[in-house]
Amino acid sequence: MVRLLLLEYKIRNLAIIEKNRSTDRIMKSFTLTLILAGMVAFGYAQSEMTPPEQVEFPYEPSNAVVRYDCTFVDLNADGTSETLKHYRVALLTDRSIRQYAQDITVYNLGYDTVEVVAARIYLPSGKIVEVDSESVKDVPMPAFGKFYLQNVREKIITFPELTKGAEIEVAYKEITREPPIDGEFNLTEYFIHSDPVQEKYVEIEASETVELNWKVRSGEAQYLKSTSDGITRHVWNAENISQLVPEPGMPPVPEVAAQLLVSTIDDWETWSKWYFALSEPETIADDAIRDQVQELTEGKPREEAIRAIFYFVSNKIRYVDTALTGKKAGYKPESAPVTFRNKYGVCRDKAALMVSMLREAGIESNIVLMNPVWKIDQDIPADQFNHAIVAVYEGDEVVYIDPTIEKTVDYLAANEQDRGVLICNEAGKDLDWTPVVPPQDNLYEITASSSLDENGLLASDLTISTKGFPDLVLRNYLQSIPPEERLLMFKRIIQRISPTAELSDVQFSDLMDFSAPVTIQMAYTARDYSIPAGDFLLFQVPGQAGSMELLTDYFFGGSELTDRRYDLEIPSTFEVKVEETLDYPEGWKVRSLPESFDLDHGDYRLVRNIEVEKNTVKVKRSLDVSTLRIMLDEYAELQTMLKKRDQMGRGQVVLTKS
Repeated sequence: MVRLLLLEYKIRNLAIIEKNRSTDRIMKSFTLTLILAGMVAFGYAQSEMTPPEQVEFPYEPSNAVVRYDCTFVDLNADGTSETLKHYRVALLTDRSIRQYAQDITVYNLGYDTVEVVAARIYLPSGKIVEVDSESVKDVPMPAFGKFYLQNVREKIITFPELTKGAEIEVAYKEITREPPIDGEFNLTEYFIHSDPVQEKYVEIEASETVELNWKVRSGEAQYLKSTSDGITRHVWNAENISQLVPEPGMPPVPEVAAQLLVSTIDDWETWSKWYFALSEPETIADDAIRDQVQELTEGKPREEAIRAIFYFVSNKIRYVDTALTGKKAGYKPESAPVTFRNKYGVCRDKAALMVSMLREAGIESNIVLMNPVWKIDQDIPADQFNHAIVAVYEGDEVVYIDPTIEKTVDYLAANEQDRGVLICNEAGKDLDWTPVVPPQDNLYEITASSSLDENGLLASDLTISTKGFPDLVLRNYLQSIPPEERLLMFKRIIQRISPTAELSDVQFSDLMDFSAPVTIQMAYTARDYSIPAGDFLLFQVPGQAGSMELLTDYFFGGSELTDRRYDLEIPSTFEVKVEETLDYPEGWKVRSLPESFDLDHGDYRLVRNIEVEKNTVKVKRSLDVSTLRIMLDEYAELQTMLKKRDQMGRGQVVLTKS
């Protein structure tokens, strides 16, 4: 987790994530032979050389080409290791000069040491420029988000005199003195980059008694294994690797990028027992915690007691960290009394505090490791966690609760659906998965009662109500803006219905009342809403289209692409439900209505029904999505449905005189 915690810092500027390494542009080296040759070359380099050969690469144009990228690991039986990283990149455009101007390697003093072996530039003229010691800095990592981690540092190599056509070469060594789990080893290496890679090579040398569990996820690589003099050499190699080209709405990079996962850990039960032993001493309550638990839960039934403790830890304990020090930093939580006293902590600290409070209330619970950002690979028990939550037991069922999500009615955030979770207890548990929430539990609902008079004046009373993820999003957004901006926001929204629409009233439910969903009640009018056409009168029922839907476009972010390389990731299951009645003037009858339809594609469905009863047009419309991913072979069907959704505002109700 200490390594994955640093990803939040890296993700801001990366196209590819590399756990516990530097930025995406730091994809290193080639073969052991090339490493050794490179080391010799660094030691005996001449001032002139043959200019770099012309890059010929059978893929689409790119800013740069990674000529080779090599990682060599000398693994010890106790889990410590020395890793030599070596890479060379040809710079093809001016943009690549900015992209590769610095190499930044992030490391934690409690676990690793980083030593730059050599760095150089090959200029098109043939000149070699060695990077001097003044251009290599070792500095504290800057604060990012809610974090300032004093024990985390950056090793920065700055390359002078870069020009288009130059090549850079770097070699450095990482010395891991303290593996997270004593005696065990983990490695994640990506076989893809934001630029094409001509050759990628990973080698691990270890005693023949060391068993490696490994897998190349979402890709392929050649594997060779040989043993000599009691040492086993494991080699993975791939050539001519296409660059990663991101696109909107794609799944998280670690789910689609080819990566090598290696672990000496046999099973997830080992992880579970290890983290339980590490964290359990930190869950012991003190008198201050006991007093707080009594105040929160006295006289309340079990479910209300759980919710009271959840609200306290999620909303009263700030999510922030100012240190990453001590043995097992980034893994071991702060003790519950310290977190309670400080009133702040990160996920593992808040989880330990919540477990402590729940147990004091007589409620069985445990800390849970998870990754809410991308799906864990179940086959290899490597270090893929970056978050900690809580498990509460309801008979044979487990309820997962995330005490880091604030201002919400729900126990888990939307992105925590269908995610790998590991309950940490003394006996050890296997990997489990959080449930996928039914669409109706993430509901955005609009109900409206409207009327249209002889003069074309539309008057409407409308209510928006929310549940689940829409509730969380709307609640947090409305809290983040001042009241006058809220009013302006909804004035703009109703003008989507008609340019003449005027908001006469808007009321918001108590945004700090987490026991009730967010509701918004509005009243508005619109002049000249109907269109006279001889003996006919034309108008639209506002609810027949999507003018009041605030979140649907967000859910389908990325669907604007006609063609995709990757599946479309949906942030949450959801349902949009609209019901509206519109009374039209006496003396008129319906000549025609916009069409009703039912497009059911299984995992997603769009339905609209429009009918007439006396002088009232009734519209019922729904869109529900029960999947978190639209596969490529289903994408055309989704496009058809969304096109139909976009066309819903074109139809008119046509009235004629009775």
